Amino acid sequence: MSIDNIKTSLEKLRSTLESSGTVDSELKGLLQSLDTDIQELLKSSEATTTTATTTSASAPASDIRSALIERAQGISARLAVRHPHLQPVLREIADTLTNMGI
Repeated sequence: MSIDNIKTSLEKLRSTLESSGTVDSELKGLLQSLDTDIQELLKSSEATTTTATTTSASAPASDIRSALIERAQGISARLAVRHPHLQPVLREIADTLTNMGI
């Protein structure tokens, strides 16, 4: 369920970015990079789920997830000031990453 939630949130973020011409290129690049990295983490998580899960495989995913959460929260704080219409979607993504067991 969490993976579906984050995919939905990422899609909302993508569509909002496409329809909003007010986001500067630097912030747009940060958001797209975060999106790509989260997609990679989700693919990795799904692959690990379909194969045998080991503790050594989950430790790096946990480290990556923590780094993504920090990045999402940092971008979210910038959005709160400059682009408040995008901030709730990014906060939802950070919250979902926090609650995911990947």
